[in-house]
Amino acid sequence: MKKKIGLFTTLFSLFIIVLCTSCNHNRLDVDISEIKVELEVLRMEEDIFENKLNTPAEFTKKYGTFVNDYSMGILGFTGNDSMAFEQLMMYKTDQNVLKINKAVQDQFGDFKPQKDELTKAYQYFKFYFPNIKIPKIITFIGFRDGFSLYTNPVGEGYIGIATDMHLGKDFKPYEFAGLEQFWRKTCIPQTIATNHMMAQANDLFISSNKSETFLDEIIYFGKLLYFLDATLPEIEDHIKIGLTKEEFEWCKQQEHDIWTYIVREKLLYDTDKKKYSKLMDEGPKTVLEGVPEGAPAKLGRYIGWMAVRQLMTENEDISLPDLMKNSDAKGLLQQSGYKP
Repeated sequence: MKKKIGLFTTLFSLFIIVLCTSCNHNRLDVDISEIKVELEVLRMEEDIFENKLNTPAEFTKKYGTFVNDYSMGILGFTGNDSMAFEQLMMYKTDQNVLKINKAVQDQFGDFKPQKDELTKAYQYFKFYFPNIKIPKIITFIGFRDGFSLYTNPVGEGYIGIATDMHLGKDFKPYEFAGLEQFWRKTCIPQTIATNHMMAQANDLFISSNKSETFLDEIIYFGKLLYFLDATLPEIEDHIKIGLTKEEFEWCKQQEHDIWTYIVREKLLYDTDKKKYSKLMDEGPKTVLEGVPEGAPAKLGRYIGWMAVRQLMTENEDISLPDLMKNSDAKGLLQQSGYKP
């Protein structure tokens, strides 16, 4: 009898260990050690302000279509290609711009930490999307008469990074230029990787967003944020979504009430973008009847993210590529069983 009891106890203990291991399983904990990635990082600001390149031919050879995308699209120079380039050469003598460039070089003269982080992100990316080509990364300064919020342009074979928009929330020129506090809190070095990978995901999968209803929008943003979970698993959640720790904690504590409000107001299938955008857009807070005063912005994005997380936790047969390509927001929500 003692032997039987001992055997039962051993088997029960093994069962508990297996059960606990299963409960703690993280499907995003994948092995990327054998995945090789060589990122091409081009520093446009250094080539301009350190006079490393000086002719249109030199810039075009190295940067391709980004030369015009940058000079005319981002900086807003006018005229033909030649005229825009002449203005770009004058741009590098502007004293205010030179001060911004000095701050950028002080912060990012050595871009290795950011390159290493992006390299690791693309190792994860290649694990899930082995056949998609990795774009060139081009860093630049977007400041002209003010700071441009166009921080991660995507073009022919490249994704840009506006280094002047990651100099820290307390960077005084942001305040002097009238950049609002809710933007400044995301202008930190830590958001270089999250903003970049978000731009990559949006470029690849934007066609999966029908963009017809509030549900389409929240599930799409939920997919983008889950993409960050998969490619940047070590980044804190509040940084991924662009909230402070306190704001993110508020969302966690109020998740049930946020969902109840959305359901009660019958917002899921609402097509009035002017109405539901107040739950999606960047801003200092959410101002909407029925939402508690002081609620942070982007409540819809948060809810969509939590729904997609539950979907992927409960359905390991759904791969990340399958998720990102799926445009059936209603079906994904139903399959998730999300009810906080």
